[in-house]
Amino acid sequence: MTRISTTELFERFDEETDRQHFEVLDEESMTVEVARYAAGTAEPKNPHTGDEIYYIISGSGMVRAGDETYSVEAGDVVYVESGLEHDIFNIEEDITALLVLAGENPAEYTMREESEE
Repeated sequence: MTRISTTELFERFDEETDRQHFEVLDEESMTVEVARYAAGTAEPKNPHTGDEIYYIISGSGMVRAGDETYSVEAGDVVYVESGLEHDIFNIEEDITALLVLAGENPAEYTMREESEE
């Protein structure tokens, strides 16, 4: 069993303002992180080689996963399939999220394809 104090994790965000992610747990088949995305910013994400779940703890904004776009707020869960490009954008209020990455090498990712625009 592993116990993690979210209070301590959130205090680390306040102390280390340049960090967006803190790893909570790293096991063979699962990685858990806490992330904070600032209001007024956008966060393009590289596709991971495993599935991802974002649980929105606080804040609000938009999430694009593949061809679908959703508004998100505290309490929402977003599932992102392995290999799917996704973004968090139009962040209205700082978003704090719990991320669960699952699969063979959960924290491994591929680089986004460059667009030809």
